[in-house]
Amino acid sequence: MSEAASSRGLRVPLERLQRLEPIRYWQSSVRALDLQQAGSLRVGEVSVDEEELVEIDLVLDRVSEGVAVAGTVTTQWSAECARCLCLVREEMVAEVEELFEAREREGESYLLGEEFLDLEPMVRELILLELPIGVVRCSKAQECENLAPEYLAEDDSEEVDSSPPKRDPRWAALDQITFDD
Repeated sequence: MSEAASSRGLRVPLERLQRLEPIRYWQSSVRALDLQQAGSLRVGEVSVDEEELVEIDLVLDRVSEGVAVAGTVTTQWSAECARCLCLVREEMVAEVEELFEAREREGESYLLGEEFLDLEPMVRELILLELPIGVVRCSKAQECENLAPEYLAEDDSEEVDSSPPKRDPRWAALDQITFDD
């Protein structure tokens, strides 16, 4: 992690957790760019802009296994609407409940450093897991603003065929089966 990122609140000094009056609450704001050291914050077409602020609001507790972290991580994501191609921006709030241990268990806990609690891997992972996957549409209740009305109208040019659908002749033998009620 860069020094700029560490000075902006992604590293919690462990000595402050070991005092008689330990810190319990950790609030910080960092730019998304500071979390992109290992790659962009993007899932498909959905991404968090580099200049977007990431708000970190945590409660820290010293436990026998290490340090328990609970709270929220909040930021804004953006993507194009799949229907009208307008930019869609929404707030994302990720709930945090993680454990930092001296011996990291992959997928279960994060590494507890000797001097610092490094929040960057956890925050980055939380954001990526909270980004929407799949089709993104405008969040408005009405139709997309820029979509031409002719594409929204039902297609009346085809006549509705009222005759029963054609049956596949390969299944004709099943018509012979009768069941006793």
